[in-house]
Amino acid sequence: MPCSRCNGFRVPEILCEGGTRITVLRCLHCGDIVDGVILRHRKSHRHLSLSRPRTPVYRQRHQVSRPSVEPYST
Repeated sequence: MPCSRCNGFRVPEILCEGGTRITVLRCLHCGDIVDGVILRHRKSHRHLSLSRPRTPVYRQRHQVSRPSVEPYST
């Protein structure tokens, strides 16, 4: 299964936290960790993130006009 952040390769891994073993998927490229609880939380809050406007890209907000360069004439 590809990573949802970077489209990298995920591998299964067992994490031991507080005496509990948790099976997770870790991305080899970006280090993103996903388990069952994280997936449920992302699915339940997905509709909230779609209603917010997307942050515009910097280049689209601030178009820089470059002066035209004329060739040097003698």
